[in-house]
Amino acid sequence: MDLLAKLRGRSGENVDDVPTAVITPIVAAMLADGRVDEAEVLHVETICATSPIFERNSSVQNERLILHVTRMVEDRGPESMCRKAAAVLSPALRETAFIYALRVIFSDGYVGDLEREVVSKLTDWLGIPEDRAAVMIDVASVMQNGVDA
Repeated sequence: MDLLAKLRGRSGENVDDVPTAVITPIVAAMLADGRVDEAEVLHVETICATSPIFERNSSVQNERLILHVTRMVEDRGPESMCRKAAAVLSPALRETAFIYALRVIFSDGYVGDLEREVVSKLTDWLGIPEDRAAVMIDVASVMQNGVDA
């Protein structure tokens, strides 16, 4: 018997506000390959520091949000949590979350098979049309060009 079952809904497992919903696919992308690189963490922190979605949060609040969502994604799974996030977000904000997730995936300079898979799944989980996702992927990849491009 799950003695903590009555805590459901009060234990903070819900995605019920825009900042939490936007950060959820970002965290899912960060966790996609089973390891978290420093470049990915730095990129998530930069997104939080520069996005108007998180402007009301302090850096400590953003760190807590990232940790909280990381625990939810690890516990409930990326699909479940991203679908919950999509239900909270407008189509425009689902695209915003997707492009941020792409930037995190590209941030370490290597896109592995697990990351490619999660990008494909994110389009479904967030309800982003494939043709629209392809444009965003192209733009995100161009943003990664170095000085020798």
